[in-house]
Parts: sequence; structure tokens; C-alpha cells
Amino acid sequence: MINVIFDMDGTLLDSENAICEAINAIRVDKGLPALSHKDIKHAIHTPNLNCAKIFYHIDNFPHKSYKVGFESYFDKYYESAVLFEGVRAMLKTCKERNYFLALASNAPQSALKPILQRHKLEEYFDAIIGTNATIESKPNPMMIHLILQNAPFAKSVFVGNCIKDEGAAQNAGIPYLQAKWNESALKENEFTSAEELLQKLKESELSV
Repeated sequence: MINVIFDMDGTLLDSENAICEAINAIRVDKGLPALSHKDIKHAIHTPNLNCAKIFYHIDNFPHKSYKVGFESYFDKYYESAVLFEGVRAMLKTCKERNYFLALASNAPQSALKPILQRHKLEEYFDAIIGTNATIESKPNPMMIHLILQNAPFAKSVFVGNCIKDEGAAQNAGIPYLQAKWNESALKENEFTSAEELLQKLKESELSV
């Protein structure tokens, strides 16, 4: 059995376009022109960029997450987000295999449970961690380290969708699986469907 730690946005939840729409709505209200979804996603996924400055032209943003202070915008647009195909069944199978399941997201800690409850996912997770005043965002491995302090198994794997997630796994010293939903998997650690992910988790469980 293994500990499986998931990212949320872009990994379990097809929410990245909703995030882009929320950011552009904030920009409109600040009198700023819209950004392309491609540019927004690049900023979100790239380590060491000041997203608040890029998105809102705020130089000294006091929070670790660019979503803090703008929750009403993100709550509105998150309503259009949906689970990737097969995610709920995949999590159910993981629980049937007695995996320890956790969530490590760069979204604010306070926002995670309402989102998971809306999509009826909260029940599957043994631990849920997001950013707050004391918890660093990925690629810092703090979230993973906090989860593994109470995880029961020797083997662990992190499942994400971007370079920040991959960096967090590398910094924590655990294997990484990359979501490429409905695309072409090019690397050994990439998956394109829930079925492929379950197979790779089984392989990780059985690896020496």
C-alpha cells in the first residue's frame, strides 16, 4: 500500500479555465486589460513568479496565494469547474486498495474543503493541506513533508500537473506522476486517463 498525494487544480479538477476567467474579471474591475489564458497558466505554473504583481499590478501582496482577498471572484467561477473524467471512480478504487490519500494544493487552505464538498470528494481524503500564513506554496515541499509526518506507509507518490508540482515532489524526495488529461503521454511518468493513473499507482505500489 502507498501514500498518494494529489494536487487539485488541473489534476483532479478541470478548473484552470475557471481560474483564468476569475483573474480576468478581477483585472476588468481594476481597469486592466484581459490576459490570455495561455499567459495566465504560464504564470501560475512557473516557480518564483510574483503572480499578484503580474495579475493585479500589486507590488507588495501580503499573501502566499494570489487568490486570497479575491475569494468571491474565484468562488463564482469555480462553479463552472468539473472533475476530469473518471476521477471519482479512481479515488474510490484507491480507497478500496487502502491507499492513504491526501491533497496538497496551492489554493488557500480555507477554500479547499468547500470546493471538495461541492464535488463530493472530501470523504476520500485522509489529509487536506493548502497554503496559509505559515504553509509555503509548491514547489516548496512543506505540504508534502507535513502530510508524510502522519502518513502510514513507507512508499509515497505525488500526482500533479505542472512544474511546481514536479518540483515539490523532487524537493520532498518522492516519485512524481504527471497528468496529461486527454493529451498524448510522452514520458514514463505521464498519464492521460484515470485508468492509466490507477495502473501507474499499482506499479508504484509493487516497485521495489
